[in-house]
Amino acid sequence: MNAPELAVVGRVNKGKSSIIATLSEDTRVAISATPGTTREATRFPVAVDDMVLFTLVDTPGFEEAQRALAWMQSTDPSPSERAARVRAFVQAFEGTEEFVEERKLLCPVLDGAGILYVVDGTQPYRDNYKAEMEILRWTGMPRMALVNRVGRADHAEQWRNALLQFFSVVRDFDAHLSTFSERLRLLTTFRELHDPWRGDLDAAIQALEAERTRRREESAHIITDLLVEALTYTLETRVEDAHQREAEKRRIEQSFHTELRAKEHRARRAVQHLYGHRAVWTDDTQIERPTFDQDLFAKQTWDVLGLSGPQILALYTMAGAAVGGVIDVGVGGAAFLTGMVIGAVTGAGAGAMHLSRRFARAASADGAVEQLRRAFSGGVAFRVGPHAHPSFPFVLLDRALLHHHSVRTRTHARRDAAMVAKGQGPTQALDDGERKALHELFTKIRKSSDVAQEVRTDLRDRVLAQLLLGQQ
Repeated sequence: MNAPELAVVGRVNKGKSSIIATLSEDTRVAISATPGTTREATRFPVAVDDMVLFTLVDTPGFEEAQRALAWMQSTDPSPSERAARVRAFVQAFEGTEEFVEERKLLCPVLDGAGILYVVDGTQPYRDNYKAEMEILRWTGMPRMALVNRVGRADHAEQWRNALLQFFSVVRDFDAHLSTFSERLRLLTTFRELHDPWRGDLDAAIQALEAERTRRREESAHIITDLLVEALTYTLETRVEDAHQREAEKRRIEQSFHTELRAKEHRARRAVQHLYGHRAVWTDDTQIERPTFDQDLFAKQTWDVLGLSGPQILALYTMAGAAVGGVIDVGVGGAAFLTGMVIGAVTGAGAGAMHLSRRFARAASADGAVEQLRRAFSGGVAFRVGPHAHPSFPFVLLDRALLHHHSVRTRTHARRDAAMVAKGQGPTQALDDGERKALHELFTKIRKSSDVAQEVRTDLRDRVLAQLLLGQQ
């Protein structure tokens, strides 16, 4: 595969580097409000599985375009001679201190790179931009103009009218908000602008779509592993000194919840790394949205995410009724559905008992033999976990889904504090059947020392289905 090159050119401080970062998914691209941050033409290959699909070239900004164009026009070249005249300009001033930026940005274009010309649509169009657009037209290379947004004002229509005089295609493109589909659209457009690149860009688009699918599936694995690890996690301790029992119980309870937070944090880091967010999302302290990224066990978190009180009671009622129904069948229906009613009431009672227990508590871990030994030795064992609250795995899943959405949609041009998507927890919108199926899976996992592969696969498929919904 011959990887095409696209040179991102324009005036200084118009968002060229931001567009490079977004299109290349590379947070290492230097972005600054200080003009002239980019001083050299720098290549950023876009690769999947070590195969370069295309290369983006970050270039210095135009600084003396009008004077450069005047030099090129001085011999009044014919249209067929203009590309050669641009090359002669670069060669004529090579090794001098004149037109340094212009020569650096034109070199990759003269070497065969397509052109992405970037302007700031929040600033008014001025005629002094015509010189740089005319120089780019003289190169004869395939070119597209991008109207970026750096501020709040809107002069995009004025820019589009001017740009269409020099460029075959003009697109609005916000480097901070662009979607995956919008990025692919740029490649699709370039495929039409330059026929020799058609096959290479078709292959690049297919590879990027496959990579998106892989990331989504790998994210489902990461979230599934988090749920399984969190729902099977326990801590035990033995205390010989009766005076230390309560203190030791509090210690392992604290350690238990700290480790659950750490498991979530590690899973988040894995998802962020999967999407190429290495430098921005460093830890949870940088995620500033209230509610969604407060502590995993904060009351505000559980008030919005996970199951509602009525949904928890409904799950327990259904589970209790199912057990009662088995009793009714066992006695040939002689109980006249009494077992189902009792089971439902018992289940609802159990659900009500769990509603306020966001934090797991340590309890005695001794069996009968250990209890007998304790009567003589005075030692006692305590265990905390697995976390029994029915909403806990739903809270964890909600946070994982919202976090994944935020990571997936965050462009690599952004340098502000990372934030998690805002809204109601996705699991509260599940239908009763899906909610019940997840609850049954979570119950099986809690009771397993070695979770069966079919249970993991079922859970992963359901998580993946939620990720797919979130992508639509």
